[in-house]
This record gives sequence, C-alpha cells and structure tokens, in this order.
Amino acid sequence: MPDPARPTLRRRIALLGAALAAAGCSRVPRFGMSAPATEQPSKEPPTWFVADCWLGTEDVVPPHKGKAGGSAAGTLTLATGVFEWRVNAARLSGPPTVVGFYGPAATGSNGPLAIQLPLRSEGEPRNDGAGYERTGTSRLTPAQMADLMAGLWYVSVSTPAWPGGEVRGQLKRSTWGVHGG
Repeated sequence: MPDPARPTLRRRIALLGAALAAAGCSRVPRFGMSAPATEQPSKEPPTWFVADCWLGTEDVVPPHKGKAGGSAAGTLTLATGVFEWRVNAARLSGPPTVVGFYGPAATGSNGPLAIQLPLRSEGEPRNDGAGYERTGTSRLTPAQMADLMAGLWYVSVSTPAWPGGEVRGQLKRSTWGVHGG
C-alpha cells in the first residue's frame, strides 16, 4: 500500500525550494543590485577631515586621577584650512584658565600651544556651573593641517588647580558613522 505522506513531503520540498529562490538565495543582494565587479572606487581626494577625542585626566602628562572629563570634535575643510571645532569639559575642579589645541606632539608628550580657544565663546557654564562648552572656527596653516591629520594634535583644558592641564585628549581621525571594512 503506498504511503499517503510521500506526495505531501515532495510537495513541501518543492514549495520550500521555490520559497528559498524567491526569498533571495540567488546572487542578487537582498537590498538592491550590487555594483559590477569591474567598477573602481572613487579616486577623488577627500574634501574634509573629521577628528575627535575623549578628554580625561589619565591622558594629561603626567597623568593624574580626577573626575573631570569631556570631548572634542572638529571638521577640517581641506581646500580652505578652516577647522570648525567643539570642545566640552565637565566636572572640572574650577573654571578653565586655558583651553587650546596643542601640537605637534605624540600621545604621552607635550607640545606647544597651536591655537588658544577663547574662554568665553558660545560656551558659558551650564546652570550647575560644572560643564563648559566652546565652539568656534580657526584657519590652519598647511603644516598645522598635516599635523592634525597625522594625529599629532591634542586638546587640553587647564584650571587654577591644574595649570598644566586638568584634562587632555589626543585628536585622531574620527570613525563615527563608519561601519564595516
């Protein structure tokens, strides 16, 4: 006597195969057509460079312990040398006395002040007095641009208690928004 489950099993296998083929188990990517393998990536030079860092007490030379921290980010337009920046610092021991970009200097070494940031820009103390933000624009020389892009600039925030710098962070090429290889 023939097994009644055999035709049902064959039908299920055929339907599964059709469903897999329709679902995209072919060479076409799931979210659209891929570029032909012969297409080369653009050889156009970049038009800007984005750098960022975290500011901490452990990065000051010499390092120290403390609660202060912050961040810095900036976008350098390569054609003009204009560097738009934002520096944030919080939980400082007192008001900032010097805030600036320093370099050239590698991580772990100190360098000269390249650009001193204004103590009062759009960055006024927040209501609690514990945080400061500064934003602005600076025009860099070609040598300064090269040092910044090589990772030889850092941001430092000094206070009366820490005149050599309460927090510091080494600027590096930003990877925000870049995923994958």
